[in-house]
Amino acid sequence: MLASVVASYPDDDFLDSIAELLEDPALPEGLGQAASRALSHLRERLAPLLVEPDRLDDIRSEYIDLFDRGQVANPLHETEYGRERSMVKGGELVDIAGFYRAFGLDVGAEGKPREMLDHVAVELEFYALLLLKSARLQESGDEEGRSIVEGARQKFLVEHLGRFVATICERPGVKGSAYYLAVFEFCRELVADEAQSMGWALEPVQWISGQEAPEVTCGGTLAGLAKP
Repeated sequence: MLASVVASYPDDDFLDSIAELLEDPALPEGLGQAASRALSHLRERLAPLLVEPDRLDDIRSEYIDLFDRGQVANPLHETEYGRERSMVKGGELVDIAGFYRAFGLDVGAEGKPREMLDHVAVELEFYALLLLKSARLQESGDEEGRSIVEGARQKFLVEHLGRFVATICERPGVKGSAYYLAVFEFCRELVADEAQSMGWALEPVQWISGQEAPEVTCGGTLAGLAKP
């Protein structure tokens, strides 16, 4: 769940959520070396925010500059990656929505505005939900149910989340941001760690340079992302 929160727009609940998640003793359990290093690096970047909450405004401004005004160059949405995937964007969104409906992710909870279904933070939130469901089914001894959830985990990670999360780290705005590079390197290593532990092969989609267009700066405010 930590990955979903840090990949979201930092709203009014951000610092409380981060503080709670970082105190979870189960957080580092089962992580590989690369993911553990990425988590340590992310902790270093988050620590000043917890000590000086006023710094959060700088992170909010950076998020808007990179992923709202600069979204053409630094997209956080799955369907913005890969020329062939952009041609079938509608079908991809329908497929993602089907996953969410089937496993109970309410993308319009409490009347809060949400990001698009293929936003990386929403996909990370959904995968965290699948992990939680899988653990509960295993505890209850429901092997049939757990097998269904595990199949969904594999399909979603391989066909959706695992295809583009690593590529976000290569975008120019992300590479130039000490904070958001730490955020998305953690997301990348977490996903890679999960795939490796389960024996699932990932095929990251590449950014197509021909897709890039001049950055357009727009006015207005960024719609908030409802927190898990």
